[in-house]
Amino acid sequence: MIDGLLPYAPAVTGAALLAVLLIGVVAGRAKGRWTALAAGIVVIAAVGVVLTAVGGGPPSDEPGAELTALYTITLPLVVAYVAGWLVVRGGWLRRVLVIAVGAVLLVAFPYAAAGQATAEAFLRGG
Repeated sequence: MIDGLLPYAPAVTGAALLAVLLIGVVAGRAKGRWTALAAGIVVIAAVGVVLTAVGGGPPSDEPGAELTALYTITLPLVVAYVAGWLVVRGGWLRRVLVIAVGAVLLVAFPYAAAGQATAEAFLRGG
């Protein structure tokens, strides 16, 4: 299911997504939860940039390869974090729905295609 979601081993990917989900839960329960949400997304973006630079794949002549790798690494982590942050508010039905929608986004969203489309839009200038 999560094989190929991030460019790492499935066990590492699953552990990272679960850890980020749990960190999101803690952030959602924090007193300054809106600040924790914003700070968490910024930290995840920074971690995504570092992971992309370190292990985003071999260098490519394709101009959008770095952005595509960044999307593939960072967006699933952001989805897991925001799902964790949202899951602490509301009843059990909302919690189940948030986890279900988060899981569908993690599995079904075309991260690489979105990164490529964004890179092409930047290259075209608009």
